[in-house]
Amino acid sequence: MNNTEIRPSIGPIQVGIALLALGTAGIHLYLFLIEGFLGNGEMLPIYQLLFVGNFLAYVTLAAALVLPSSLLVRVRSFIRPLLIAIAVASIASYFYVGVLDAVGNIDKAIEVLLIVLVTANAATAAPGDEIAGRFAGGALGAAVQLVIGIVVGMVMFLILTPFMV
Repeated sequence: MNNTEIRPSIGPIQVGIALLALGTAGIHLYLFLIEGFLGNGEMLPIYQLLFVGNFLAYVTLAAALVLPSSLLVRVRSFIRPLLIAIAVASIASYFYVGVLDAVGNIDKAIEVLLIVLVTANAATAAPGDEIAGRFAGGALGAAVQLVIGIVVGMVMFLILTPFMV
């Protein structure tokens, strides 16, 4: 048996990520349920789908990033860019659609802070713990994961753009 098992821990950055992800997930669930599903019927089904999809993505990816599981620690260098990508696509979509309001502005601020904390999480990760090796942690790993997340997020946004009215 290997005594050098990875022992993941939850620190202030992980708590911040969890709280911010739950906050933005809650806002997206609110928009899906109250404004869309139970609303006056003016919200297009594509937006309802995007809101519930964002809710599920934020909850799932944040849980995978912060839960203290040895198995999840090894793939966090892949989870972080996905979480950044969801936030980037959400921010870009919000400004593209142009329905600017207080709830949306608060949500976008939360998502920007989430991107910052996820990048900080990558910078403080130990490169040896993850299968991405040297691109998993430190300044180089954080920069690589941030750039990948932004690029993937913009590609997601561009793919969804034709469906947004």
